[in-house]
Amino acid sequence: MNNPKDLVSTIDDLNGQGYTHEFRIKNKQLFSDLLNKGFGMEAFTIDDAYTFSTGGEDDGNEHLFAITLMGENVKGFLVDAYSAIETVEANEVREKFDANNAHIHLLSDAETKYGLPRVKKEAFNKSPERYIFRIGFPDFPACPFGNTFEALGWDMQDKNYVWLVSSIIKDDRLVREQYKN
Repeated sequence: MNNPKDLVSTIDDLNGQGYTHEFRIKNKQLFSDLLNKGFGMEAFTIDDAYTFSTGGEDDGNEHLFAITLMGENVKGFLVDAYSAIETVEANEVREKFDANNAHIHLLSDAETKYGLPRVKKEAFNKSPERYIFRIGFPDFPACPFGNTFEALGWDMQDKNYVWLVSSIIKDDRLVREQYKN
């Protein structure tokens, strides 16, 4: 990939190269919902890695990893939009991904992300009670990767979903609300 523009277009490019399987980190392993199976750090290779930054100190980074499961003939990707790998307790998980996080691509400072209004730290600091972090709600908008969001920001004033930059997600003032049936 010569000049990745953003996370979504880079994933599209990777899909075209056969990286079609989506992974996540679960229980200190690389986990596949499709295979309903976890894999240890020795079971896969990281073929390429990207860090996308919007350039703002408070905006944080998004990480994208192109992954091949050895012996499984499965190629896919892992998106770390909230820098969640940084918080994984297992050192071997962080070390494997940190060692391969080589490419840095700067993005423009867009006002939206994945079609959602982007809330930056300055706006949150002015009115932290205005925003909450919803987890597991059934009314989340469609994910641009064809999956579903597990958590999203909610603007209590405008009554709509928003994209919260990672520094807000890590802020102790942000109220987290788990969906209840």
